[in-house]
Amino acid sequence: MAETKTTTKTSKTAATKSATASKPAAKTSTTKTASTAKATTAKSAASKTTAAKTTEKVATAKVETAKASAVKTTTAKAEVKTEVKAVKTETKPAKKQGKMLKITLVKSGYGRLQKQTRTLEALGLKKTNSTTIKPDNACTRGMIFVVKHLVKVEEV
Repeated sequence: MAETKTTTKTSKTAATKSATASKPAAKTSTTKTASTAKATTAKSAASKTTAAKTTEKVATAKVETAKASAVKTTTAKAEVKTEVKAVKTETKPAKKQGKMLKITLVKSGYGRLQKQTRTLEALGLKKTNSTTIKPDNACTRGMIFVVKHLVKVEEV
């Protein structure tokens, strides 16, 4: 029986030694982990700073690009407006003191073809005996031809 007690004490001592030995090892790993965490934090802070600088550069570049495109757009719009004004001036024919036609609606447009009623509206003739004065050109002559049986035309 004495031998058994010795074995038990020895095993307890060995267990205590191994536990003590494992505790410092755990502390060392914690220290390594803490230093690794600090290094990682420092790296992430540096990368965040770099990312922030990059983001600022990109944002600045975008703003500059937007300003440049706004200037180009404004310039382009001004050029287009100038061109449109030039085209409008060029396409407007000079007002001629040429012949004019006095058109009078003699018969009603009621019950007529849709093309004829729309032509009367385009000429500005709404009621019987209404009169309008239009320039003597091919367009007006064509409209008069469509409703010639309903109107009376005089040169003015």
